[in-house]
Amino acid sequence: MVDRHQLRDAPERRAVAAASFELRSSGGSLMLTGYASVFEKPYEVLGGPPLGWTETVDSRAFDVTLAARPDLHLLINHEGMPLARTKSGTLKLATDSTGLHVEASLDPSDPDVQRLMPKMERKDMDEMSFAFRVKDDEWSDDYAQRRLLEVSLHKGDVSVVNFGANPATGVQLNGAADALDYLAGLDMEQGLAELRSGNQVDMERLTRARDNVLTLYRSMTPQSTTRRLTVAEARALEANEADSPVRLAPHIPAHSTPVTGDALDCRAAAEAAPEDQLVLRYMHAHVDPQGDPGSRVSYRFPHHEARIGAPASMPAVRVALAGLADSDLSEEQRAAAEAHLRRHLADAD
Repeated sequence: MVDRHQLRDAPERRAVAAASFELRSSGGSLMLTGYASVFEKPYEVLGGPPLGWTETVDSRAFDVTLAARPDLHLLINHEGMPLARTKSGTLKLATDSTGLHVEASLDPSDPDVQRLMPKMERKDMDEMSFAFRVKDDEWSDDYAQRRLLEVSLHKGDVSVVNFGANPATGVQLNGAADALDYLAGLDMEQGLAELRSGNQVDMERLTRARDNVLTLYRSMTPQSTTRRLTVAEARALEANEADSPVRLAPHIPAHSTPVTGDALDCRAAAEAAPEDQLVLRYMHAHVDPQGDPGSRVSYRFPHHEARIGAPASMPAVRVALAGLADSDLSEEQRAAAEAHLRRHLADAD
């Protein structure tokens, strides 16, 4: 077992799955960017308690060391000849709201860079790590949690590594072609399992990604006379819908979202909903095609809380399905609402 009392000022290493990690051409050099550390995202060290601990990097942990202009290298797996160095100006470090950001200018003729390039391009290596010494930290009473308050990077390194210890961030690819390649190779079952595991999902970013993919698709295909609105288009056209050639679908299409087994107070959710048709369409299964799309009274069968990104309540979904049989909806409207609700059942399965 590690003696936690002797860790202060001892050499340590931590790795993360690097956010915004990419390698791209820039003039006659290659630019590598990514995050070697992520703030406020707990990760396990030595497998976590009881033999190890859970650790978090404070957002001010690098302030002192960066102000002192530390000398450190960019390496591969913390070994070998340097690919870049802060002293030479080829390696730059800074902090932002995410973590410790790395920017390195690499020489394409360097044999070590040439070894690294295909591995990064194939995503065989897409994570980063940093070597450091702790100057100040704090532990929980049971030594199960540690917070890094100040670390020194001088004579340490940041490295491209095989595996990261902190899964808090994922890869962001550079360019539409790379992004489409990534999506095409995505294991949907694994992706759904991660969503259902309770991990935090940035719904704004997810919605923006969806809209970007739709924009790419539309730019490569003939435009039909009718199509669905994107979120951006809906916001822009909401106040002047009557004059717009674009129309919302008469029913609320099925969509996959996170799900929850928690009950939903449907009446309270409906009363709390804003007069915003995007939110209303997200949280309900049916909208009156003859009603005011911006009014709560035009919507029925709520099964989400009144916010985009809220999970579907399985108890509310089942209540809505049971209520469809006795509703006064047309056969087409009932089928559309049922398809919407059963998509959430499929998400839960």
